[in-house]
Amino acid sequence: MSEDFAPLEENEGPDRPAAVLAATDRPVAIEVREIADERVPEGMSCLGTFLDDTLVARCVVPPGAIAYFQKHGVFTQPRQLVLAAREEEPGLQCELYAVVPLPPEPMHDEDEEDAEPWAASVASSSYERAVAENALDEETGERPMAAVLLGSIVRFRKDRKHPDSLPLETMDVLAKIVSGRVVETVDKVLEDLLGG
Repeated sequence: MSEDFAPLEENEGPDRPAAVLAATDRPVAIEVREIADERVPEGMSCLGTFLDDTLVARCVVPPGAIAYFQKHGVFTQPRQLVLAAREEEPGLQCELYAVVPLPPEPMHDEDEEDAEPWAASVASSSYERAVAENALDEETGERPMAAVLLGSIVRFRKDRKHPDSLPLETMDVLAKIVSGRVVETVDKVLEDLLGG
């Protein structure tokens, strides 16, 4: 499975605090498009997520990801948003995800596929291909769902509204994002990538 379609728990590590999840109760209309940002490393793209013309998240993605999302209409329909938050310096570290149907074909780089013909025989590659091409939920007849990372958001300790409750704080951050009143830092992921 591509890193762009990853289960939320894949970001957990033995040294990371546990995350609390909050989700919108219904799908939200978002616009996801490529945006310019001079801090993005060469060869990568910056994906911006907008709610009512307000930038609420941005994320660095590999080449071809944006075209892939557009080809499969990943964000053409309203999507449920999920916020994963954990208490880490400088306050609250959050990751915003959109829950989307898994597209019918896996995302890969054509050059990478040509350079590694052996990958087709690897069990995980065969499994990924089979899941992407054929997997439908037996009860609903729909494709399985996956989480797409839209970006990282930081709420500083001094700005916390519920310092004694991580679940309430997580819900408050998500409510601010959805209502368009985003005062948190929306490009922390770019700073992390560039080391500062």
